[in-house]
Amino acid sequence: MSEITPASGGPSRQLFVILAIGLGGLLLLGVLGLGGWFVLNSLTARPPATPTLIARTATPRPVVLAQATATEAPTNTPVLPTAAPLPTNTPSSGTPATGATVTLTPGTGTPGGNLPDTGLGEDLLLVAGGVVLVLIIFAARKARATGSA
Repeated sequence: MSEITPASGGPSRQLFVILAIGLGGLLLLGVLGLGGWFVLNSLTARPPATPTLIARTATPRPVVLAQATATEAPTNTPVLPTAAPLPTNTPSSGTPATGATVTLTPGTGTPGGNLPDTGLGEDLLLVAGGVVLVLIIFAARKARATGSA
């Protein structure tokens, strides 16, 4: 016994054509989106490169410990307090000390501990992916129930 199919190809061919057109449209949208992303990315001005700050630390030197010596017992000598001199910040002369370098990069970390609000991009992408998955599952179940797959 052979089944007679109509000249148009029947419901299985129609479903295949609908799915093929839908997938082709999704592919076209993806290619257009990717091309638009590259075009917009090339049109935006890039900020100039900022120099990286390098902090140099002094090399560690051995510590000389004081040795205890025998001395006379201290005596109580009254002394009037005097004003301590104020510290000054004078630049040193000569070559800077060499040693280990630490690279500091500006802009690291999140100010305030919270991430910035970026909108609905990721959530909307997850919802759209879920909807597409559900539609594929329903299409496969319908095709299986009608016997065309």
